[in-house]
This record gives sequence, structure tokens and C-alpha cells, in this order.
Amino acid sequence: MNDLEERLRSLAEPVLTRHGAALVDVQVRRGRTQLVRIVADQPGGITLDVCARVSQELSRMLDVDDPIQGRYTLEVTSPGLDRPLRTEADFRKHAGAKVKVVLASGRHEEGTVDDVKSDRVRLMRASGAVEVPYVDIAKATLVLPW
Repeated sequence: MNDLEERLRSLAEPVLTRHGAALVDVQVRRGRTQLVRIVADQPGGITLDVCARVSQELSRMLDVDDPIQGRYTLEVTSPGLDRPLRTEADFRKHAGAKVKVVLASGRHEEGTVDDVKSDRVRLMRASGAVEVPYVDIAKATLVLPW
């Protein structure tokens, strides 16, 4: 994570906490007009109203702190149904759910999140269990039921 993303994270986390939400991710996309995306969630899912209130409050803070050079658009959003699973907490939250994991080697694994440890996740597949260390995961997402 670069310095700007770290600064945005430090500004966004307390605002989200005040609104009962948690920070999932900070993304900065460079361009003529930069996009600053704050991805947040709450138990049961974050509402549009909470996203709007967080956006307004964070926007005022960014105007004062001014960590972003040039023009930018601030977006506060939910992680969506196809959210990536990145951390131990993400996998714990989705214990029992079916996931697809793409390993750094290019191999794919698909199974149900069975056990979550600090350094790896165990997936149950039709052919048996497989242990996947987080460091080997390039991408992991929920398998949607439709």
C-alpha cells in the first residue's frame, strides 16, 4: 500500500467506525481525474444512506487535509456480491460458503470454506479437503448461486 492509500485509510476508518461500518479496501485509480474508492461494509450489508453520510463527512475531511494532488472523484461503496476475499477475516465471515480460489501458480481450487487459520484456509471439495496458504492466493471470490 502506498503513502496516499495509507493516509486515506487513516482518515476513512474513524469515519466509518462512527457510522457502524468497517473499511474493506482503499483504491486509488490514477488518470486525468483520479478515482478514490472507499469500500466499506457492515453486518447485514452497508446501506446507501450510510455510504452517502460517510462520503459527505470524508469529503469535508479531504478538503481540509488535502492529501490528493489534482482533481479526484470520491466514491464510497459496498464490496458487492463478487467481492474479493483477501484476509483471514474475509474467509471467517464466509465460513460455509462456496469459493473459487486462483493460486499464484495459475491453478484453481473451488470448494466450501471449512476451516480458517491465521496462515491458511481449508476448502472442502468433492475429492476431499485442500489447505491453501494465503500467500499462495492470487484471487479468491464467492461462487454465486446463480
